This record gives sequence, C-alpha cells and structure tokens, in this order.
Amino acid sequence: MLRHALLAVFLILFMACSGPTVQRGTDDPDIDQTAMSTRLDRADLEHAMDKWLTTFDASGFVHNLPSGNRTISVLEIKNETSEHIGSALRTLITSVETKLVNGGVFDVVANDDVLKSAIVQERLRGDMVDPDTMAALGKELGVNYFVHGRVGDTTEKLQDARRVQYTLFLKVTEVATRRTVFQEQIDITKQISS
Repeated sequence: MLRHALLAVFLILFMACSGPTVQRGTDDPDIDQTAMSTRLDRADLEHAMDKWLTTFDASGFVHNLPSGNRTISVLEIKNETSEHIGSALRTLITSVETKLVNGGVFDVVANDDVLKSAIVQERLRGDMVDPDTMAALGKELGVNYFVHGRVGDTTEKLQDARRVQYTLFLKVTEVATRRTVFQEQIDITKQISS
C-alpha cells in the first residue's frame, strides 16, 4: 500500500515537473507551415516579399532606371490595422532593405539612418510623406527614392471564426519629382476558428 502511494506521489511530481514540448524548425521543416494566429507570420512576410520583388524587378521603373540615380531608402510601413503587427512590419522593412542591397541595382541608405533624422520623426503621416520633408531628406541623405507604405485590414467574426484580410500597399516615390514611380498591392488573409 505504501508502495502504491509513493508511486502515485512520484508520478504526480513527475507530471507536474514536465513542461511544454519545444521543437526546432531545423528538426521539423514543416513547423512553419501551420498558422498559429491571425497576425502576420514568416510565411506571410515571405509571400509579401516574393510578390513585391517579382513585380518590382519586372517594372518599367527598374528597367528604365537612369544611371547615377540609384540611391534608395525604406521609410516606414504604417500599421493601420487592429492587429499588433508592428514587429512583423519592421521585419518586412529589413527584408526589403536586404533584398535591395543584395540585388545590386541600388545603393541603399539604411532605414535606421533615415529614422534618426528629426525631420522624419516630425513629419511622417500615414503612407504619405510630406513632399517638402521628402525633398529635404533626399537632399540631406543623398537619397533618390523612398520605399514606404501602409497596411490596412478588414476583420470579420462569425460564430467561432475570425478572419482578418490584410491589404499591404508598398510604393516607391522619386524624391526629385515627388511622384510615385512604382506601387504594389499585396493581399493576405488569415482565419482562426475554434
């Protein structure tokens, strides 16, 4: 009887001490396949980057780019959603910068350098950058083009399901003329149900 009681206590303590199971993505490559929430995850960011880069690289803007005017910087992607996706958007900004650097077509001024400028901190509004600010930043930093954008959402809930439809707009604005020289819309839908 005492033996059974000790065994029961041991089992209870053993079960209480065991924690959640942790898996590495390198051990299970399919670990990233399942969405865990309605927030943007790595698969969503890769989809956005692939779509943007495919259309950007094939655009008339890139193919007709004059030599000597190849300095670009990524400003911000404004979160106009009800979701907490700020860190995902910062990751997307860095991914865009990385692809531009590795593409070899543009000289890239780091986002951190641009955001340190007091002008940007005071004047960025939504996905529109004040034209005077853009011209001043371009002159100050030697930037010819800015990538910037915004993401909005439509959220719906029905019984036990919640769906978020994201719309991401990324555009390139020429500093000298203040005109949009390239823009792409990327749609991403996430749903969670119980």
